[in-house]
Amino acid sequence: MKKIKVLAVACIVLMNAQASLSQQIDANKLKEHVYLLAADSLMGRGFGTDGGRRAAHYVSEQFEKIGLTAWHGKYKHPFISSGMMLKTEGANIIGWVEGSDPILKNEFIVLGAHYDHLAYKMENGQPVVYNGADDNASGVASVIEIGRWLAQNKGNLKRSVILVAFDGEEAGLVGSTYLVSQRILPVDSIKFMFSLDMVGMLQKYGGIDLVGNKTLSHGDEFFAQLAAKHDIKVKKSGRKIEMQTDTQPFGKVGIPAVHVFTSTVSPYHKPEDDADKLDYDGMARIANFVADATIQLSNAVAVKPDARFASKNLGSGRFSLGYQFGIGNTYHDYKDEFYNSKEGFSFNAGLSSVIGLSKSLDLQINALYQTTATEHRYGSLRTHEVMFPVNILLYLGGKKQQMLSPNLYLMGGGYYSYRFAGKIGDGSFDMEKNIRKENYGFQVGVGFRVMSVNFQFVRQVALKSIEHDYNIIPSTFVFSMGFNF
Repeated sequence: MKKIKVLAVACIVLMNAQASLSQQIDANKLKEHVYLLAADSLMGRGFGTDGGRRAAHYVSEQFEKIGLTAWHGKYKHPFISSGMMLKTEGANIIGWVEGSDPILKNEFIVLGAHYDHLAYKMENGQPVVYNGADDNASGVASVIEIGRWLAQNKGNLKRSVILVAFDGEEAGLVGSTYLVSQRILPVDSIKFMFSLDMVGMLQKYGGIDLVGNKTLSHGDEFFAQLAAKHDIKVKKSGRKIEMQTDTQPFGKVGIPAVHVFTSTVSPYHKPEDDADKLDYDGMARIANFVADATIQLSNAVAVKPDARFASKNLGSGRFSLGYQFGIGNTYHDYKDEFYNSKEGFSFNAGLSSVIGLSKSLDLQINALYQTTATEHRYGSLRTHEVMFPVNILLYLGGKKQQMLSPNLYLMGGGYYSYRFAGKIGDGSFDMEKNIRKENYGFQVGVGFRVMSVNFQFVRQVALKSIEHDYNIIPSTFVFSMGFNF
């Protein structure tokens, strides 16, 4: 078993002979970038501000200068963020290095860092600038210099590498979410993602955090070996995606992603986060580590998500709870007569839970209050019941993890119901003598899910008569909307 594990790790780190070149990221170049990006003149690089646009222009120029290819013919990819009555224009900066393998070059490793920060505030009529040297000029500088090294050594890359400077991270991961949700990047072909967010305090923190390293198959061993090689201590790691940085949108669609981080030991979100406080030699060591990891992943035989991470994101073993409500109509099928009743209004609402079974199957269990109405031979009949439907959801083509892609499915199963009240015309009826309290039946339908919202068209058919003395079968059509957390 131990030998198999060692071989699996070896497959991840397998690379061609030339890929073992020592990385030499220049600490002075890192320092130059940080001092410019964290200068007072950029006024804190606020999202949608002139300082932010000037930072974007600088990064675009650097991407071109170091030899990155513009993504789809341009480095700057603008977007609009709408909130309340305010619209803000931002821009992600994207360059890439194409891999040399005719097949693997169509797979991608992403290196990203956000370049925006908190801008400034006015105190006594004077601006107090939040320069954000560690947060996150340090990450942007590192991505630029890693990109320079990769462009110079692109012959050693099999998979392609995309480098991104995200905008709007401080405003709620706006830029990275836009890239993923709008598929500006080839989401289905991205094998791994790095977010370098605050990497300027290696010596003070005493190591780095690599939260998300275990989202990669055998990632714990892979990154542990690399960290030892570069004499860097890994202080925190884990299988969960870091949700407070740009790894979040990638992780949500099932892409393994790691947050490279030297913690908040710098003056985090304070005006004192200035360029003179950073550990540039430590930044260079971290950049060398990430460059090494990138080239090894680029050349690995296979880059796969961890099985537990993949099953959670693709649905197997995943549990979610939410609520749903639906409207529709009901009629009664008089089995011993030649007619059916007129249709009446129906409504249900309650809790909905979904358990992932596989990449194509979910189990849905609901607990609902439902009221139905129809025309009875003695007047309008309305009943109130609690019901517990259990359905299998079969996804056509498997579950899609892209944020805006609809997941179409067929559904079928059964239900149990308990009627606790009702009336015919203006009077109530005897639940013991007239109406059957308990019933069960089957239901079939179709549905689609977008992100955490479910829409379903369902037909419910009872298997027992609603009355004791007459053979009257309820049949209900419902359109429902559900929200799962």
